[in-house]
Amino acid sequence: QQQQQQQGPSEAGAGSGSTTFRDYTQVPREMDQRFEKLDVDAALRPTIIKPSDTWTKRAQKALLAKPTLETLRKDEQKRERDAAFDLLDALTKSGGLAVSHASLHIVVAATHCFDKTLTETIIQDNTNPIDKVERSTLIMATTVHQQPVAALISESQLPRVGTVSPMLFLQDGSSDSSA
Repeated sequence: QQQQQQQGPSEAGAGSGSTTFRDYTQVPREMDQRFEKLDVDAALRPTIIKPSDTWTKRAQKALLAKPTLETLRKDEQKRERDAAFDLLDALTKSGGLAVSHASLHIVVAATHCFDKTLTETIIQDNTNPIDKVERSTLIMATTVHQQPVAALISESQLPRVGTVSPMLFLQDGSSDSSA
């Protein structure tokens, strides 16, 4: 499902109030492509998050009422989800009104797999495992935020990150000017 995304200050042109659309269902595919392209250790694996079959709902009937707990199984979860979408549909007049001050939260996960223990990585390979995890985190962050590494980290860290993970500063095979 495509969602409207407001442009941040770094994306918007001078006086430009334009918006772009991003298909958030494609984020996992984009993430996989970036993993293949930039993860030289092939240490990142996509992670499927599977919620449990039963959920606990906390609710209050009124502002001053006592909170209640309710266990929701599959049928009740569907009922609650349908009720939430019905409410959203009613509030937006079936999509006719924009929801301008709302935020969409999406959870995307990946697992960083180490071939060796921490001690083996440090002593045998003479490698800092934190650099590897930092690279993984930056691959994910650049994909999710659609920003270059230089926009996501402190300027004082650019030389260090550029030395340990130069591939993060390459754009389509050519060197990025921020490296």
